[in-house]
Amino acid sequence: MIIGTAGHIDHGKSALVTALTGRAVDRLAEERKRGITIDLNFAPLEFADLPPAGIIDVPGHEDLVRTMVAGASGIDLVLLVVDLAEGIRPQTEEHLVILEQLGIPLGIPVFTKSDLADPDWTALVVGETLERLATSSVRFEEPAIVSAHTGSGIDLLRSRLQEKVRTAAARSTKDRFRMPVDRVFSVAGVGTVVTGTTWSGRVAPGDTVRILPGGDGARVRSVEAYGHQVDLARPAVRTALGLSGVDRDRVHRGDQIVTGPWIVSAVVDVAAELIASAAHPLGPRSRVRVHLGTAEVLARVIGRHRLEPGHRGPVRLRLESPLVARGGDRLVLRSYSPVATIGGGQVADLDPPPSALWDRRLEATEPAIRVAALAARRRFGIGVEVLPQLLGQDEASTTAAAAKAGLKKIGGRWIAPGVLAELAAAGEAAVRDHHAKAPAEAGLSAETLRRRLRAPDEVAEYVVREAERKGTIRIRDGVAALHDFAPTGAGGDAAVERLVAFVALAGLEAPTVDEIAAGTTLSPVGPALRLAVERGLLQAIDRERYAARAALDTFRAALIEIGSTGEITPAAVRERLGLSRKFLIPLLEWADRQGVTRRVGEARVLVRQPPP
Repeated sequence: MIIGTAGHIDHGKSALVTALTGRAVDRLAEERKRGITIDLNFAPLEFADLPPAGIIDVPGHEDLVRTMVAGASGIDLVLLVVDLAEGIRPQTEEHLVILEQLGIPLGIPVFTKSDLADPDWTALVVGETLERLATSSVRFEEPAIVSAHTGSGIDLLRSRLQEKVRTAAARSTKDRFRMPVDRVFSVAGVGTVVTGTTWSGRVAPGDTVRILPGGDGARVRSVEAYGHQVDLARPAVRTALGLSGVDRDRVHRGDQIVTGPWIVSAVVDVAAELIASAAHPLGPRSRVRVHLGTAEVLARVIGRHRLEPGHRGPVRLRLESPLVARGGDRLVLRSYSPVATIGGGQVADLDPPPSALWDRRLEATEPAIRVAALAARRRFGIGVEVLPQLLGQDEASTTAAAAKAGLKKIGGRWIAPGVLAELAAAGEAAVRDHHAKAPAEAGLSAETLRRRLRAPDEVAEYVVREAERKGTIRIRDGVAALHDFAPTGAGGDAAVERLVAFVALAGLEAPTVDEIAAGTTLSPVGPALRLAVERGLLQAIDRERYAARAALDTFRAALIEIGSTGEITPAAVRERLGLSRKFLIPLLEWADRQGVTRRVGEARVLVRQPPP
């Protein structure tokens, strides 16, 4: 469990953490000298027979809000610290807005310095603060009134936190590992060390990780949690990873350590909220600061949507630096200048297609509804490896959601059924159009049909195969046709009969296409010729010459007769059939291709003997 502090500067956050944990958390000399927190600090909160919880102490100064956001991301419970002498102050309000935008589920208002406030004033400050917190989306429990100086109320607060740790639900380790980096340093004998709160998954010594968005790889050398060597990094635990194979200056706060496939985003669609006190609406070209995890990047609003203060709506952000985001991630929006927190939201889609319109289903809490919306925005589906990141779920949950949404897994992608139906209709239309333009042809090349679908190869192949299975089209010899289509030649069957008669009359002196066209006066001759071949009335001898089936049967019989008593030589065939070399050689090569004969030197032998 991760517990975070929040609140105005000098309201006693660090002193509270020290009182709860027994550890001084201001680790920097400047922090100790000035008495304020400048950077993120951490301490374990330990209880007997329970796993330790991590406490993150954040700075309260208005100039360090970006650091506060980095620390608040990923916490499970917030201790909102309010000085009883001052009550809610500007940074209390801004921190509260940030907590709300980050979707922190639970909080305890902690009123400090109770030893310096009288009971009446305490009741007034507590009452006013609780009235404000009652409108917050963070579920705040009963307040704690403490004094870090005297220890008053500290044991009671510890007991409440102990019960939270005891009842905290265990996090699954089956997800992909992800840890936003908040500190980087070097240790002699270990090398580069990164720390952060593990958001998901698990990692162990020896595992290979990537550092995004840069993309460097590294090997995990050691894993620590709360100062102790452990064999596994787990979710919702403060973790330190010793990394080998990467230099210290290659890793920075805001990077994420991950395992498995992750994409880096340049554009995100966000279900956003602009707080009522925001100075300006968010419209096209508005420049904002985006805080996600421990990262801060600049971005511009693109598209036509305009979000007014106090409203919720879709916002598309083009990031000026790449970012690792996941569906469902919470982010904080701050104005570019002057810098102020203006809202936040939830990541709904990563690198959406430029023409994709907003779909309200992207805001649904039901994963199957969201995955249907994500798939509907992508004509050719979503990669199987990418969908867990888009949906914000582990692989098993993603598969279940996709199946429930009716998506079809084809090769390496999930496809919406509506898209498959559209492609099937487009394929059938392409074949029908071809029949209309070339009625004498057997159909459209199956390969051409796949290309005309303009879909990834695996999807096009699936659509064509399914159409054949359902009987919408048939495929013979690599040619696709509608199931009830019958070719008709130009000029009808009469043209085909005239063409076959002409070729049959030529016998084994097979005419060329040009000779057939001239002798039959058919123009064009191609449709009728292809139809005659399709019906088995003619056969191609080579690329140019055609012969009738009866003539070829005569030639085959002659070869069998000659070959039954010895070798088949061109001279023997020429003597038997009276053919010139011009016609004889193409016929002999045709017989080789048909498997009737096999060439041996200058002669041929029969491949198959005739039946007795």
